[in-house]
This record gives sequence, structure tokens and C-alpha cells, in this order.
Amino acid sequence: MSTFIEADDTGTLHLPPSLLPHPGPGRRYRVAVEGGQVIVDEAAAPQPEAATREAWMKELEGRRARGATGRTGTPLQEILDDARGERS
Repeated sequence: MSTFIEADDTGTLHLPPSLLPHPGPGRRYRVAVEGGQVIVDEAAAPQPEAATREAWMKELEGRRARGATGRTGTPLQEILDDARGERS
């Protein structure tokens, strides 16, 4: 079964809820083009900022407990790079 949709005057396509996986307000979808086809699937919900901050603070507390901070410990930039996963 096919459903036809038209772009509006700005080129925007509006999909009816029946075409979306788990439709509803606030849902996020990933749209990709693969082999000339547009693929729409549900995207993972972003982590709440508070949860991310909490994980970062736990990591920092762990470093403090190991004595990896302060004047004689690891430089702050190195700690932040590690926490962000930017160091190799």
C-alpha cells in the first residue's frame, strides 16, 4: 500500500501519524536517505541534561577520591578531556 503526500510551498513534507513509528507529541525521528529512498525511524530520546551532569559529577568525584585532582594531581584540562572521552 502506498500513501501519497505533497510538499508545501516551502518544500516541507507533512507525514500523517499513521506513517510514523510510535507517533505522538515530542517524539524524535531520524530521517536518512539510503539508495534513493527516504527512511524514517524513531530516534533515541536525548538524555536529560540533569542525568548527564550527574554522570559527569560522579566521574569527577571518583577522580577526587583517587587523588587525581588538585595541584599535585592531574591537570584540569586532562580531567575534562577524559570526562568527555576526548583523550586517547
